Amino acid sequence: MALIEWSNNLNTGVDEIDNQHRKLVEIINRLNDSIITKTYGETINNIFIELVDYTKYHFESEEKIMREVGYEDFENHKKQHEKFVDRLIRLKHRTLEASRETAIDLCSFLSGWIVAHILHSDKHISEYVKSSQKSFNKQIFTI
Repeated sequence: MALIEWSNNLNTGVDEIDNQHRKLVEIINRLNDSIITKTYGETINNIFIELVDYTKYHFESEEKIMREVGYEDFENHKKQHEKFVDRLIRLKHRTLEASRETAIDLCSFLSGWIVAHILHSDKHISEYVKSSQKSFNKQIFTI
Protein backbone atom coordinates (compact mmCIF):
# COMPACT_ATOMS: atom_id res chain seq x y z
CA MET A 1 0.00 0.00 0.00
CA ALA A 2 1.40 3.37 -1.02
CA LEU A 3 2.05 5.94 1.67
CA ILE A 4 1.83 8.71 -0.92
CA GLU A 5 -0.60 8.37 -3.81
CA TRP A 6 0.44 10.46 -6.78
CA SER A 7 -2.35 12.72 -7.94
CA ASN A 8 -2.69 15.47 -10.50
CA ASN A 9 -2.63 18.14 -7.79
CA LEU A 10 1.04 17.22 -7.20
CA ASN A 11 1.94 18.00 -10.82
CA THR A 12 3.84 21.23 -11.25
CA GLY A 13 3.44 21.33 -15.01
CA VAL A 14 7.19 21.07 -15.59
CA ASP A 15 7.72 17.52 -16.84
CA GLU A 16 11.31 17.14 -15.65
CA ILE A 17 10.41 18.17 -12.12
CA ASP A 18 7.22 16.08 -12.06
CA ASN A 19 9.05 12.94 -13.25
CA GLN A 20 11.69 13.42 -10.57
CA HIS A 21 9.03 13.99 -7.90
CA ARG A 22 7.33 10.74 -8.94
CA LYS A 23 10.65 8.92 -8.50
CA LEU A 24 11.14 10.43 -5.03
CA VAL A 25 7.59 9.38 -4.08
CA GLU A 26 8.31 5.87 -5.37
CA ILE A 27 11.45 5.64 -3.18
CA ILE A 28 9.53 6.86 -0.11
CA ASN A 29 6.75 4.34 -0.81
CA ARG A 30 9.33 1.52 -1.03
CA LEU A 31 10.69 2.56 2.34
CA ASN A 32 7.19 2.49 3.77
CA ASP A 33 6.58 -0.94 2.23
CA SER A 34 9.74 -2.24 3.85
CA ILE A 35 8.39 -1.13 7.23
CA ILE A 36 5.00 -2.76 6.65
CA THR A 37 6.59 -6.04 5.56
CA LYS A 38 9.10 -5.79 8.41
CA THR A 39 12.08 -5.96 6.04
CA TYR A 40 13.16 -2.41 6.80
CA GLY A 41 16.23 -3.59 8.69
CA GLU A 42 17.55 -5.35 5.60
CA THR A 43 16.70 -2.69 3.05
CA ILE A 44 16.73 0.65 4.84
CA ASN A 45 20.39 1.43 4.21
CA ASN A 46 20.11 0.75 0.46
CA ILE A 47 16.91 2.79 0.20
CA PHE A 48 18.53 5.60 2.15
CA ILE A 49 21.54 5.69 -0.15
CA GLU A 50 19.23 5.83 -3.16
CA LEU A 51 17.04 8.48 -1.52
CA VAL A 52 19.94 10.76 -0.59
CA ASP A 53 21.58 10.40 -4.02
CA TYR A 54 18.38 10.94 -5.95
CA THR A 55 17.29 13.84 -3.75
CA LYS A 56 20.61 15.61 -4.40
CA TYR A 57 20.25 14.97 -8.15
CA HIS A 58 16.68 16.29 -8.13
CA PHE A 59 17.57 19.42 -6.17
CA GLU A 60 20.47 20.14 -8.53
CA SER A 61 18.07 19.80 -11.49
CA GLU A 62 15.52 22.11 -9.88
CA GLU A 63 18.16 24.66 -9.01
CA LYS A 64 19.47 24.65 -12.60
CA ILE A 65 15.97 25.45 -13.82
CA MET A 66 15.59 28.22 -11.25
CA ARG A 67 18.93 29.77 -12.24
CA GLU A 68 18.17 29.53 -15.96
CA VAL A 69 14.86 31.36 -15.64
CA GLY A 70 16.09 33.84 -13.02
CA TYR A 71 13.72 32.59 -10.33
CA GLU A 72 13.31 35.45 -7.86
CA ASP A 73 13.16 33.30 -4.69
CA PHE A 74 16.09 31.07 -5.63
CA GLU A 75 18.14 31.55 -2.45
CA ASN A 76 15.22 30.78 -0.15
CA HIS A 77 14.25 27.69 -2.14
CA LYS A 78 17.85 26.49 -2.20
CA LYS A 79 18.02 26.88 1.60
CA GLN A 80 14.91 24.66 1.90
CA HIS A 81 16.74 22.03 -0.14
CA GLU A 82 19.88 22.30 2.00
CA LYS A 83 17.90 21.97 5.24
CA PHE A 84 16.09 18.93 3.89
CA VAL A 85 19.32 17.19 2.84
CA ASP A 86 20.90 17.99 6.23
CA ARG A 87 17.92 16.54 8.05
CA LEU A 88 17.85 13.51 5.77
CA ILE A 89 21.50 12.80 6.52
CA ARG A 90 20.90 13.17 10.28
CA LEU A 91 17.97 10.75 9.99
CA LYS A 92 20.15 8.33 8.05
CA HIS A 93 22.60 8.21 10.96
CA ARG A 94 19.70 7.52 13.34
CA THR A 95 18.46 4.66 11.20
CA LEU A 96 21.70 2.75 11.50
CA GLU A 97 19.98 1.09 14.44
CA ALA A 98 17.17 0.26 11.97
CA SER A 99 14.54 0.48 14.66
CA ARG A 100 10.95 0.33 13.50
CA GLU A 101 10.13 3.58 15.31
CA THR A 102 12.94 5.41 13.51
CA ALA A 103 11.78 4.07 10.16
CA ILE A 104 8.20 5.16 10.88
CA ASP A 105 9.42 8.63 11.93
CA LEU A 106 11.43 8.86 8.75
CA CYS A 107 8.48 7.93 6.52
CA SER A 108 6.23 10.39 8.29
CA PHE A 109 8.75 13.19 7.88
CA LEU A 110 9.48 12.35 4.23
CA SER A 111 5.87 12.04 3.13
CA GLY A 112 4.85 15.26 4.87
CA TRP A 113 7.84 17.23 3.63
CA ILE A 114 7.69 16.20 0.00
CA VAL A 115 3.95 16.80 -0.40
CA ALA A 116 4.13 20.19 1.35
CA HIS A 117 7.24 21.19 -0.60
CA ILE A 118 5.68 20.28 -3.95
CA LEU A 119 2.37 21.96 -3.20
CA HIS A 120 3.78 25.15 -1.71
CA SER A 121 7.32 25.73 -2.96
CA ASP A 122 7.73 23.85 -6.22
CA LYS A 123 4.44 25.04 -7.65
CA HIS A 124 5.80 28.59 -7.34
CA ILE A 125 8.77 27.61 -9.49
CA SER A 126 6.53 26.11 -12.16
CA GLU A 127 4.31 29.19 -12.20
CA TYR A 128 7.41 31.35 -12.61
CA VAL A 129 8.78 29.11 -15.37
CA LYS A 130 5.47 29.17 -17.24
CA SER A 131 5.06 32.94 -16.94
CA SER A 132 8.69 33.70 -17.72
CA GLN A 133 9.69 34.68 -21.22
CA LYS A 134 12.85 32.66 -20.65
CA SER A 135 13.00 28.96 -21.33
CA PHE A 136 15.23 26.42 -19.70
CA ASN A 137 17.55 23.99 -21.39
CA LYS A 138 15.76 20.64 -21.33
CA GLN A 139 18.92 18.91 -22.55
CA ILE A 140 20.42 19.09 -19.05
CA PHE A 141 17.82 16.69 -17.67
CA THR A 142 18.03 12.93 -17.96
CA ILE A 143 15.79 10.67 -15.96
